[in-house]
Amino acid sequence: MQTLLQSYKAQAVICLFIWLVSMVLSAEFVLSVSMIVLLALSLFQLKIDGPKVHFTLRDSLRENFRQYWNYKAWLAVSVPFLLVLVSWLWSTDLVYTLERLRIKLPFLVLPFAFASMPPLRRREIFTILYFLLVMMSIISLYVLLNFIANFDAVIGELGRGGHLPTPSNHIRFSIMLALAIIGGLALWVEKFHFQQPGERWFIGGLTLFLFVFIHVLSVRSGLISFYLALLALGVFYVYFKKKYLIGLVGIAAVVVLPLAAYFTLPSFKTKVDYARWDYLQFRQGTGTDYPDSERFTSIKIGLEIGHEHPLLGVGAGDLRQAVQEKYETGAAGKYKFRFTTNNQLVTVYAGTGLVGLALFFVGFFCPLFYRKNFRNPLLLALHAIVLSSFFVDNTIENNFGTSLYLFFLLMGLNYLSNEEKAGEEVVKVPFLKPRR
Repeated sequence: MQTLLQSYKAQAVICLFIWLVSMVLSAEFVLSVSMIVLLALSLFQLKIDGPKVHFTLRDSLRENFRQYWNYKAWLAVSVPFLLVLVSWLWSTDLVYTLERLRIKLPFLVLPFAFASMPPLRRREIFTILYFLLVMMSIISLYVLLNFIANFDAVIGELGRGGHLPTPSNHIRFSIMLALAIIGGLALWVEKFHFQQPGERWFIGGLTLFLFVFIHVLSVRSGLISFYLALLALGVFYVYFKKKYLIGLVGIAAVVVLPLAAYFTLPSFKTKVDYARWDYLQFRQGTGTDYPDSERFTSIKIGLEIGHEHPLLGVGAGDLRQAVQEKYETGAAGKYKFRFTTNNQLVTVYAGTGLVGLALFFVGFFCPLFYRKNFRNPLLLALHAIVLSSFFVDNTIENNFGTSLYLFFLLMGLNYLSNEEKAGEEVVKVPFLKPRR
C-alpha cells in the first residue's frame, strides 16, 4: 500500500483505467473525479517518512512545467477552451458561457496533467487497449444478445430511425467501438500478449467480433469513423511503410465491406434504407419528427448563423440563444428545438466565426503534425475517427466526447513526447512508431 501511495505512475495508471470504464458506461461523476485526481496528482504528492505523512507540492513541478511548455503540442490542445474564453468578450449570456467553459476546462488543465505524468511505455499503452477491447466485447455481446431476443421490435425501431439499446449514447458508443477495433488491430499486428503468444488469436477473435458487431449496431457515425480510420491506415501503409498490398487491401475494404454488410446484415440494410428515405423527406420539407431531418435542420440553422456573423461568430456563449431564435422564426412547429447544431465544425463557425474555425483546425491538427507525429498510425487513426465524428455530432460539446478525445490524444502525446527518454526500440513498434 505504501508503494501505491508513493508511486505517481501507479496512481496515474489506475486513474486511467477508472477513466476508461466510467467513460464507456457513461458514469459522468466518476469520469469527472478521475480527471480531477489526475490533475491533482500532477500538482501534489504524499511524502511518507516513517509514521509521518506530508502533503506537499510535487517536487518536479517546475520541471513538469518546463516539459509542458517545451513540447508545443500540449499547448495546442488548449485551443477549444481558449476560443470559448476569448469569445466571452462578445457574448452576453454569462450562464451559458460559464457552462461552455466548464465543459472545455479539461482542454486547458489535462495537457499539463499528462505532460507531468511519468512516461507511458509500450506495454502499458497496449494493456489499456487490450482492456478496452475486452470490455467493449463483453458489453457488445450483451447488446447483441438483447437484439437477438427482441429482433422484430428492434428492427422495427431501426426502420423508424431508432437504434439498438446501448449502455451509453449510441453515437459515442459506436465511436468507442471504432477505437476498440483499431486498438485490436494494433495488438494483433504487434503480437501483444500477457502470458502466452496464443493470446494473439484471442485478440484477433475479439477484434473480428467487434468488426461484425459495429455493422450490426449500424450507427453511421461509428461506421464512417471506422472506415475513415481504415482508409487513413491504408494510405499510411502505402506511403510510409511501402507495404502496398496491405495498404491497398485496407483501402479496398472501405468500399467492399460496407456493400457486403448491406446485403448480409438486416439491421445495417434497414438503417441505410431509412437514412436514404429520411434525407428525401428533408429535401421535400416534410421531415418533421424524423431524426435525420432534425439533424440536417440544426446544421442548416448553424450555417445561417455563421453566415450572418462570418468573422467572429455570435460568441460561443450566445450560440444557444441564437439557435433558439432561428427555430422560433424559421422552424417553429416543424422541427424540435436543438440547443446546438449536430456538427462540431458548424458549432465552432457559428460561435466564433471563420477566425475561430481556423484556430480550431490549428489546435486539432497541430498535435498530429508536430514533429511528424502523423507517422504514428494510432494517432493518425484517432484523428481520422474524431474528425469524422465532428461532421455528425457536437463531439466535444459534452463531457463524454471531450473525455474520449482527450484520453487517447493525451495518452499518445505522453508516449511521443517521452520517447527519447523512454529508451525503447521504437523502430520495432510500427503502431507506436514516432517520428524518424
